[in-house]
Amino acid sequence: MYKNIRDKPGARLSSHRDVLGKRHGDSAAQRAMNWARNIASRQLLLQVLVLLAIWTYLFTLHLDNDGLWFQGDSPRHAVTGFFWLDYLRDFTTDAKGYALSYYARYPAIDPASRPPVFYLLEAAAFALLGPSPYAAKTVVLIFSLLSALYLMAWLRHSISSEAGWAAGLLLLLPGMMTWSHAIMLNVPALAFGLGALYHARRWLETHDGRRPDFLAATLLTMLGILTYYTAGIVVIIIASWMVLQRDWRRPVNDKVLLVAGISIFTLLPFVWLIAHWAQIQLGWLLPSASHLATLSTWTFYPLHMPQIVDMHLIFLAGLGLLTGLAQRRWRREAIILTSWIAILYVVFSIIYAKDIRYALPVMAPLVMLCAIGVNSVSEWLKRRLHMSGPAGRQLTTMVILVILLSQAYLIRQHTVPSVSGYRELVAFLEQAAPTEPLFYEGYHDGIFTFYVRAGDDDFQRRVVLGSKLLYASAKVPGWRQQDFVNSPEDVVRVLRDQGGARWLAVEVPARGQQSAPVRALYEALGTSDFELVRSFSIDASSVERVDVYRFRLPVREVKEVELPFPVLGPDVRYRTRPVTRGYSD
Repeated sequence: MYKNIRDKPGARLSSHRDVLGKRHGDSAAQRAMNWARNIASRQLLLQVLVLLAIWTYLFTLHLDNDGLWFQGDSPRHAVTGFFWLDYLRDFTTDAKGYALSYYARYPAIDPASRPPVFYLLEAAAFALLGPSPYAAKTVVLIFSLLSALYLMAWLRHSISSEAGWAAGLLLLLPGMMTWSHAIMLNVPALAFGLGALYHARRWLETHDGRRPDFLAATLLTMLGILTYYTAGIVVIIIASWMVLQRDWRRPVNDKVLLVAGISIFTLLPFVWLIAHWAQIQLGWLLPSASHLATLSTWTFYPLHMPQIVDMHLIFLAGLGLLTGLAQRRWRREAIILTSWIAILYVVFSIIYAKDIRYALPVMAPLVMLCAIGVNSVSEWLKRRLHMSGPAGRQLTTMVILVILLSQAYLIRQHTVPSVSGYRELVAFLEQAAPTEPLFYEGYHDGIFTFYVRAGDDDFQRRVVLGSKLLYASAKVPGWRQQDFVNSPEDVVRVLRDQGGARWLAVEVPARGQQSAPVRALYEALGTSDFELVRSFSIDASSVERVDVYRFRLPVREVKEVELPFPVLGPDVRYRTRPVTRGYSD
């Protein structure tokens, strides 16, 4: 009689009641779920806020440090940022000519053998914040925050939501404290690499091979390589993870291969640049058989690890590794982190050049192992003490916060190197010789050049280095210095005919032997041809002061500069005019 149950009298009412009953029941469950989500979102918000507070602490702890202290790379990274800013302002298709001409005026740039990403970001910072070293250092510090944010996302995804608090520990490690306050490429490369690995991990975990994570991983890998070539080690790490999961063919498809091919093709011009302009420097990377057979090759990084990660945290990471491998819950993560650390150790040990800053990428997996250790200990304590309820759930959080507070106190004792006095020196010379060339001899010639360019937006001055005029040196394996002068008379002649500078700034070193050309320079400065005008105290480990002299003899105007490039070969020289604003081919 009734074609549909809904047509039966009362059925509509009872149907509505059923629906309302279900909705009422669902409403209670939904409220519980929403409450849980709100707790989780509040926790995430608090973790981010605490991370920002720690980063601010890191930012202000050495606020007076200009970040130029690491010689001679830091100031050259900074001046190269100026180069890119000026090149974009004076844009010309003659990039090589502009670079050589720029080098003739400010001989502290390296635009060809170094990839451009960091320098372009520096250029933007200089344009927005002004020509200050603190603008460049701010870029590095922002990358330290990005590293910590990616680490937080990783900890929350792979370990636990409470583990996200441990991300702040990365910012409180000695390695991050030191190198976040240096205008160097290591921290930016760390941020790009960590982001690439995070997205690669998410991509490998999905059954459908999520393309957004793959694209993000690819983009960040390329940005990392175009910041610091050694960041390419992330490709080896990702490949090892694909092997570990024993299903590496699944995420690899035609689209993935296409994107990878495009990425490799994009990187080829930069590979050519480093192969052409930094052939000798590659010797610092390529090991010899004798190098590989030396014990110090394989013990350098383990012995120096406390310089970037405190020993008590290394022990905590070791505990995390052992407990992680022993528990099924953490075993997979412990294996992934161990493979990450092992690859970093082997690759950087093989590389001929050794410096503890190269090992900065190991900080992230060590912090994650610390988080596993804290989680494991917290779970054990909860079982032993029969802890339940809110206190039991928040035990991990409380332990991590105690570690963070302790580490924040300890890191205050950590000193970051600094060099000061050069800003005052250059400010004096700006008044004494506002448009004249300036000669400089000393270890910190890069800092001197930076501050000259920072106050010379119209290209009115030129820096003449003793390491280009009196001799040629390069920190490359097997290189022997070329001397262009042998006596005080030679120094006077070269300064008068080739230098073109009446004002000279010369370091008085605190220690160390000087080469023959530098000794000849000191002898010449003691003659009546030079007048000591003023001395400036320098706060640096290798320098007592910088003496400023005025050359009494007339000097020949220099319109073209001949520059030796020992990194390209012993006899490679270029002759060019110093750059002017509005450069034309």
